[in-house]
Amino acid sequence: MKNGRPGPLLFLAALLLSSLPAHAQQPDESIEPDRPDVTNGTHIVSPGLVQIEFGGMYTRDTAEQSGGTSPFTIRIGVADWIEARFGADGLTTQNGPDANGTSFGNIQVGAKLRLWADPGGAPVLSILPNINLPTADATKGLGSGDADYTIALLTGTDIRKRGHIDVNYGVGAIGAGQGRPHYVQHLISASISDAVTDRWNPYVEVFWFSRTDVDTSPETAIDTGVIYELGSHLALDGGVQFGVAGPASNFGVFGGISVVLGAERALNGRYRNVKPPKTRR
Repeated sequence: MKNGRPGPLLFLAALLLSSLPAHAQQPDESIEPDRPDVTNGTHIVSPGLVQIEFGGMYTRDTAEQSGGTSPFTIRIGVADWIEARFGADGLTTQNGPDANGTSFGNIQVGAKLRLWADPGGAPVLSILPNINLPTADATKGLGSGDADYTIALLTGTDIRKRGHIDVNYGVGAIGAGQGRPHYVQHLISASISDAVTDRWNPYVEVFWFSRTDVDTSPETAIDTGVIYELGSHLALDGGVQFGVAGPASNFGVFGGISVVLGAERALNGRYRNVKPPKTRR
């Protein structure tokens, strides 16, 4: 998911944008956020554009434990086949017996690369390597204090005229903290969306983690929500999440906003009124 204190990252995004070569203007295309769901789409932000996605999420694990984050992601179009990504968990809070406190969360640095695309169309296969830097306060139980290293394979396809499905598989070396070795984490997720109008894009998603802590078991959750496009450069989103199996949060609610900055230019995919989903961390 992207609030917190994004000042330095926004400055870096503006600096990189100003250094990108100018392009002739072409027809504009609908914004395609990588939030609010866990699954990421294959779409890559075009050169000359910066896409900023931020929001907030509240989760309730048990009657005694709850938490919140205000994550943000800055996506910078570097070339037709790659975008740079900078993000953070924003202001993070946990209330419960195992973790209690508030601090700025972890920072993420990564990139999305196109591996394969239809001629003249959107990518059908992309890859997303990412490093999660341990800037959260581990003494309050808000992080492990170790860096995480993940990579995800992204694919998706249109369904009839207005539907779309995205599927992700990810694997990572996740920090266990307290001097313990990293453990392996697997992620499988799928998100189906339907552009019921030119502005409204509801979706439903299911995702599975092999584990989210060194001592925990697999967990499964579902979430559903909607993206509302106010224009080609602005979108709002919101939804709810429910735990299905394992130690997943019993309930969560989230919402956010995505905006594109930069010259209008055709992105590297064909125009669609369908939203390929995004990341909520």
